[in-house]
Amino acid sequence: MESDKIRPAACSRRQRRGIIKAPEIDWGTEEKAMLEAWNSGEELTIQVFGKETEVSVFSVGDNCFDENGDYREEGFPLNREELDCLNWFLEHAVISDYRKEIADYCNEMYAGTGRLPVAESDLEQEIQITGIAVNISEVTQSGDGSLVYPEISFMGECECDPEHGICIGFRDQKFLGIHAQDWTL
Repeated sequence: MESDKIRPAACSRRQRRGIIKAPEIDWGTEEKAMLEAWNSGEELTIQVFGKETEVSVFSVGDNCFDENGDYREEGFPLNREELDCLNWFLEHAVISDYRKEIADYCNEMYAGTGRLPVAESDLEQEIQITGIAVNISEVTQSGDGSLVYPEISFMGECECDPEHGICIGFRDQKFLGIHAQDWTL
């Protein structure tokens, strides 16, 4: 009987690092494993514009502070709410789905500089995603209420704003927008 056979599991660098579970061969389907534990500052591999990219995952919300309000040392574990948010993000937030919005943001930043517009096909050269910021916090918006902060974001460098970088943010499992990195840091 087929189901009684030992099914081989694929082995990969991502599996060894705990990023993904090796799928078992089971009637032609694969199942993604959810992260059950992760530490702030650890790296994982994600797809960025169709290419595997190593990024650092870090907590910038309330969990990054100890009971005295001081910053915790890097390597502290993400809490359950952060892990749930990260798991959703890894499953559903595909940066390629936001090519138009990213190109529009870059072109808005370049407005008036005389630089040629950035095409969606140029984004691989325009931005470099280096991290995922998880920002689960009691503070969800700016003091005047004009700016809502993301819960989780792609973070990185951007040619259109090399000093401030780029933050592609999500809140309540929806795309929120694009700003400089200080939006969430």
